[in-house]
Amino acid sequence: MQTDYTIIGGGVIGLSIAYELLKKNFSVTIFNVTGPTTASLAAGGMLGGQNEFSEPSPLFDLAIESRAQHSVLATELDALTGIDVELIPSGLLKVATQPSDMPSLTQQYQFLTTQPATPVLWRKANEVEPLMSDLGQGIHITGDHQVKARQLTKALTKAVQLLGGTIIAEHVRKINTATLTTDNGHYHYQHLIVAAGAWSKQLVPQLPMYPVKGECMMLRVQRAPRTTIFAADGCYIVPKKNNEVLIGATSYPHQSDAGVTAGGIQSLLTRAIAMMPSLKHAQIIETWCGVRPQTIDELPIIGAISPHIYCCTGHYRNGILLSAITGKLVSEALIGDVNAQQRLAPFSPYRFI
Repeated sequence: MQTDYTIIGGGVIGLSIAYELLKKNFSVTIFNVTGPTTASLAAGGMLGGQNEFSEPSPLFDLAIESRAQHSVLATELDALTGIDVELIPSGLLKVATQPSDMPSLTQQYQFLTTQPATPVLWRKANEVEPLMSDLGQGIHITGDHQVKARQLTKALTKAVQLLGGTIIAEHVRKINTATLTTDNGHYHYQHLIVAAGAWSKQLVPQLPMYPVKGECMMLRVQRAPRTTIFAADGCYIVPKKNNEVLIGATSYPHQSDAGVTAGGIQSLLTRAIAMMPSLKHAQIIETWCGVRPQTIDELPIIGAISPHIYCCTGHYRNGILLSAITGKLVSEALIGDVNAQQRLAPFSPYRFI
């Protein structure tokens, strides 16, 4: 197999790396088999560059930069593929649904006001979003917008193919120094990138990471909220196009099965309706689950583990948000860009040694 870069994983992280490498005129082959729990297809699509942070993190600046890149990427992908990723400038409202969550919410607001990013506001929740219950004050993050994860994945897939990338629908079962093994045979590679999300550990067992299953659902409503609502307890309500509303997400660490439970859906509906009572009249369109890759220190793993094998995984629930900057920096780091390598250094696999 004559290709410059071989990528295992065709979610938004693997696709974004492939897309950037192809734009640099490298040849790319992706091995990917889409499953029912593929995180990129299951995600809420929130670009939570500020929502995800309540204390200093090496990810913060990258998250803010990546959030801004998504508007450029959306235009670029639409022009190339004709696919709308449905970037909606909804902003985000973070609320406490119980008194015990208010101290952490207040602390996050205080942290965010000290950071050089889009201003955040401390506002009465149902004044920002009239469909909300009276939950008191919340953090209005005006710059945290959202896309439709499935559309982004679809657009990146088509873009990779239009730019000459090859996608092989085979499960990679094993990797060695210069070859990878699928159910159909062996393939040689020059440079290998493992970007298989929660399944990366099956190929690289030493990675300190684990799967986290999460359930979501889509509703159709008469009147959709104009703002994404994110509760401090992890439940979120994301307005999509065509009067659709995505509700997520449960969280089950160390689980990776594809089953959606009645208890999980009940929990989501109970919490969502408490925040937005009009949802009780909504029609349930679909339920699903995804499996996210989490690491033991809650930071991604990005970097070489050998001269010819590079890992890029562990983005947890920020894969959509971080996909744009990850594709850009990883593609640059792979070809020797020192600045990109330095920016990715905090996420090196060697931090665990």
